[in-house]
Amino acid sequence: MVAVALVLRRYSGALLALALGACGRSDRTVGSSTQSGSALGYAGPQALVLRVPRTGGPPRVHAYPRVDSVVWTSTDPAPTPLHVLAFHDESGSVAYEDLRGRPVLLELRLGTITVPSNKKLTGLASANGSAVFGIASNGEVERMTATGDWSVKPPLPARTVFPQPDGALLIAVGSGANTRLLKMFPPETRVLDSIEFPVASRTTRTQLGDRLYLAVDSGLVVLRTRTMDWGPSVPFSEPISVMASTPSGDRIFVLTASRNQISVVDRYRDKVTSVFDLPGKAADLRVDPFGRYLLARAADRDSVWVIAIGTEHVIGGLRSIWRIDLPFVGYDGKVAVANGDDVLLYDGETLKLHTRVRGGAQDYWYPFMWDGFRPRAAALDVPVRFDSLNLDTTRFDSVGLRDSTAVAADTSAPTGFIVSFAAFLTADRANDLASHIKVGGETAHVVTSARAGSTIYRVVLGPYLTKEEADRAGRESGHSYWVYEGNP
Repeated sequence: MVAVALVLRRYSGALLALALGACGRSDRTVGSSTQSGSALGYAGPQALVLRVPRTGGPPRVHAYPRVDSVVWTSTDPAPTPLHVLAFHDESGSVAYEDLRGRPVLLELRLGTITVPSNKKLTGLASANGSAVFGIASNGEVERMTATGDWSVKPPLPARTVFPQPDGALLIAVGSGANTRLLKMFPPETRVLDSIEFPVASRTTRTQLGDRLYLAVDSGLVVLRTRTMDWGPSVPFSEPISVMASTPSGDRIFVLTASRNQISVVDRYRDKVTSVFDLPGKAADLRVDPFGRYLLARAADRDSVWVIAIGTEHVIGGLRSIWRIDLPFVGYDGKVAVANGDDVLLYDGETLKLHTRVRGGAQDYWYPFMWDGFRPRAAALDVPVRFDSLNLDTTRFDSVGLRDSTAVAADTSAPTGFIVSFAAFLTADRANDLASHIKVGGETAHVVTSARAGSTIYRVVLGPYLTKEEADRAGRESGHSYWVYEGNP
């Protein structure tokens, strides 16, 4: 079984419903969850942390870093998480696997806790927090949601599933040299594409879901998941033991079996661009979801090394056990670690202790950002009124439009084909890459969009009138790219 390390989305979404009705499923529980109104007076995503008692009990959501401030509580107990799979930034749904290996959907907006299946499933995965995929004992793939299920039987038993942010599902089927990767879009069961898939010891994907990295005998190989084609491989002389990706996917950090070093693979050069030493042998890696710090687990003791990603400088070490949920880096740059029964928050730059949460290690922690607990402006629910508009009725007769130019004036701007090169969480990196991409006298530019509560900076060219023109520009750029239809 391929060991899958997903770089999970943790951030963004509106109001919690407090009046709840009964639901039809026996595994769905509905409680009178409560929400605090303190410190919620401004707009925008709110830094939060979900805490679920590790011995069982009602989940709670705390403000962060004011972790003594509870903003939401369920009156019903939730199954203890093993690890969170994904978060849905609109519905506020947290998908996780519990200690019994079952999928669980905790819907913060509705206040419901659902176990959509009690079947024995393996390889649980989710890309959006509202749907969980798993593999049944007979090799079938099942998709579970709070409202219904879907399943498909591949031509060969499934081994691993990779749900994608765009709704696609990648399924590794077969075994050994006969392994293939299938692509489909549920609920359709038709296989849209299929390629050979190598036996991998480790996999990790970028946060945006556009690339899947695999550790194989010869080194590191990359699959472009949108186009289902392989990029250049990066050779390593030793087996790869751990991989971790920055949120934008511009760099992959690699640990090999015997070295006290981290190799940095540049996504756009497809090679190792730097290597830096660690104080000792590391057993695991974890990347700050905002791309500022890399956490490395010491192999021989309960310690964590904090590394500044920008400078590749080891800032220092902190005493901490390594759990699935802890340590993590918060939105404010503080490093949360588990030390005995407590959780300690340290400043990431100075490693000075900032806060001690007594008894905090007895909970499972999941940090995220969401606007779902903020008060909703009353004006948003006022119906739109058009009686104040001065409509020009001279263009109409009893049959229809008199002036055909009015049609052209009212239509939306036409779309074209965009060449997209990369997405970053910082403007500086996006602008730097854009300045190095020039095709036919045109320099790439940066466009912004909001995703999961964060601003994404995308480097693009176009639009072009045809896909062929866009593909030609992408090839002439000499950089990795993909083409999509729409506006930048």
